[in-house]
Amino acid sequence: MKRLALFWFLLIIISVAGCDKGLKEHPLPESLKKELARKADPTIHNNDVSGTITLDPELRVSLNPSAGLFIFARPEGVDAGPPLAVKRHSVFQFPFEFDIGQLNTMMEGSQFEGTMNLTVRLDQDGNRKSSPGDVEGKVQITAGQKGVQLVLNDRISGDAYNIEGTVSVSEALQKKIPANGTLFIFARSEGVKRGPPLAVKRVADLKLPYEFTLGPQDVMMPGTAFEGPMVLAARIDVDGDARAGPGDIEGFVSAQPGDRKIELLLNHLTGPAAP
Repeated sequence: MKRLALFWFLLIIISVAGCDKGLKEHPLPESLKKELARKADPTIHNNDVSGTITLDPELRVSLNPSAGLFIFARPEGVDAGPPLAVKRHSVFQFPFEFDIGQLNTMMEGSQFEGTMNLTVRLDQDGNRKSSPGDVEGKVQITAGQKGVQLVLNDRISGDAYNIEGTVSVSEALQKKIPANGTLFIFARSEGVKRGPPLAVKRVADLKLPYEFTLGPQDVMMPGTAFEGPMVLAARIDVDGDARAGPGDIEGFVSAQPGDRKIELLLNHLTGPAAP
């Protein structure tokens, strides 16, 4: 019996020594070490914001099985680009108790502090990109604030993504406008210069300046997301063909879905080699 006990004792010692050796041979990655140290910081939750999220009953929203609840924080005055902090919940019911803070920041070195805007989105497809049918709510808060009331009360409609604006021709090219020209308005994702556009609109009966709307209803491939950033191009085409040719008049402008009052100025002539 004593020999058996001694055998098991030696086996345990050898196993522990082996594990210890393994840990020394495979140290924790630096990124994991930093994350563990960050979570162990006793001040990490000092600026946490917490409160309750409710869903406006008048909206009569039915939840999809894949729905997700996203909470975004952005500094005051910042309406675009990556949020300061984000938190996602896949299991929830309303009213829902939430919190968000420094641990949820997206970029290393970012500070969850000051005045911020909180946005909550009930995303029906579970993808954090906003789309028609999702429901949002917004409130301005201060870091560390408790008892925040966030109400999901704004259903996103399809036309919320429409880009609206005016197409006009520069004064220098007024005399170059063809009598029976056709106007094409294209949208391409930023950085994409060739291939089929994301969305397109054709206007045969042209009267300038022309007030336009371009949105998800104009995408070329059904199911393609109308999302930005993007570049809008407008062209008055001499022969009615969507491809650029000599004598066509073009202009470009950057835009985001939902932008209004876009000024798209046609200010140069295309040549034979234009795409």
